[in-house]
Amino acid sequence: MSEVRSTFRHASIYTIAAVLGKLISFFMLPFYAHVLQDVGYGVIGMVETGLALLMSLMAYGAQGGIIRIYHDKPPELKARVISTGVLLIGGSSLALTALVAVFSRPLSALMLESSDQAVLLILALGGFVLELTGLAAATILLIRRRSVAFSVIGLVRLFIGLGTSIWFVLVLDWGLFGYFLSSLVTALVAAACFIVIAARECGLGYDREIARELIVFQLPLVPGNLASFVSRQVERVLVRFQLNLESVGVLEMGYKFPVLIGLLISQPFMRSWNTTRTEIADEPDAPQRIGRVFTYFMLLVSFGGLLIVVNIRTVLELLTPPEFWPAYRIARVEVLTMIMQGIYLHVGFGLYYAKETKTMALIRGVMSVIKVGLSLLFIHLWGLYGAAFSAAVAQAGVTAWGSAVSQRRYRIDLEWRKLILISLAAVSFFVVLANLDLSVLGPYHWLRDTAMPAVIDGVAATPLGDWKDGKVTRILADRSSLVSDLILRTVLCCGYLLVFPVIHRETREKIMRVFGS
Repeated sequence: MSEVRSTFRHASIYTIAAVLGKLISFFMLPFYAHVLQDVGYGVIGMVETGLALLMSLMAYGAQGGIIRIYHDKPPELKARVISTGVLLIGGSSLALTALVAVFSRPLSALMLESSDQAVLLILALGGFVLELTGLAAATILLIRRRSVAFSVIGLVRLFIGLGTSIWFVLVLDWGLFGYFLSSLVTALVAAACFIVIAARECGLGYDREIARELIVFQLPLVPGNLASFVSRQVERVLVRFQLNLESVGVLEMGYKFPVLIGLLISQPFMRSWNTTRTEIADEPDAPQRIGRVFTYFMLLVSFGGLLIVVNIRTVLELLTPPEFWPAYRIARVEVLTMIMQGIYLHVGFGLYYAKETKTMALIRGVMSVIKVGLSLLFIHLWGLYGAAFSAAVAQAGVTAWGSAVSQRRYRIDLEWRKLILISLAAVSFFVVLANLDLSVLGPYHWLRDTAMPAVIDGVAATPLGDWKDGKVTRILADRSSLVSDLILRTVLCCGYLLVFPVIHRETREKIMRVFGS
């Protein structure tokens, strides 16, 4: 059980780093929404769509490949795997983005309806190169489980990103230019930190044979990633040209919150667990240990999803203008998709361990083609909401098919009874809490009528209270009912965690001893 505790300990630290990083965007969300409006969010969505295409061409970086090949190499070559990976990713991403930058003006005219917006693409491309190279360099911290160093860099990134966002967007009023410039500066600082650490510990050596192995591992993923990109992004293009750019902004808002499941739960968890499960995979009891960790992950990711689906409508009404509020239906479906993506990261381990990236790409490619058809049909039938439905159906297919094939390569002993219990409990909590009328509960009235006025008075005494003649305090006062609703539903969601003693024997025995005494 030592690797379980170690995994959760490091995953929690990685999550803290991710939370700190996302605090930038969520602290700035209400300000961005009112300053940039839905058209601005539409521009951001189209730029991010383009970057997603480039990311698919780069096989979403090389962290997975670096980790897998690192554990195959003798000690004297392990450092060379890291340095080769950083140089390979940095050089190839720079070459790719340089080619795109040459055509930035016509691309801007096509995507953003104005060639004058080309500077936004240039800034985004620069941030893309830095982000991808920094992630490759950060792999050494993941392998050596230096989660604290990783988190410290996240904290530095937080302060720089927050400061530049406020200065560029709100103080200087640079709008979209300030938004993308802030992202570039933030990526530059984080990448510099990771690259310096990797260079000091692993050097700057380049090994052609290792580079070839990385390419052989990563390259087969590109066709599947491209197909996945087309299937996942086609809904944005359909919405953009069949409806309007404002609708793309609403769609992006609906997708903005569910991605927290990946950013704050699935990805931090896998940063800690991926290298550990690769190390222990050949041990006799590894299938049971890997299956046990998956059970605990399911409880964690289900809880995260529950928090979002129960509160998303309130959060949108609290933080955004009315034109974004219908996005809550999109977000609820997208939460299910993100949970299934997290599940696939675990149940697809057999293909990853066997280095069968061609099979992984085949599964993604076939399901992506199916998803394109589903998107065309569902968006025609249900508009914006059809995009989310098509993604959920396609991801369910990837997860089921990938799990079946992967289990034949490396069988994980799944704890089915516990997994079913976790799923049923999550659905039950959602049905009850999403439809519960809180106005009949005493704690809701205490929060709204007593606690919130005290909080508003506290905010008014800070510099934030003077921003735009007290706009923040006025918003809080006008939306005190929504804040109270959010707090109480979040507290009620925590009751779901009572499932943990049921599935975790040690915790259950401790509770029984306490009550037994």
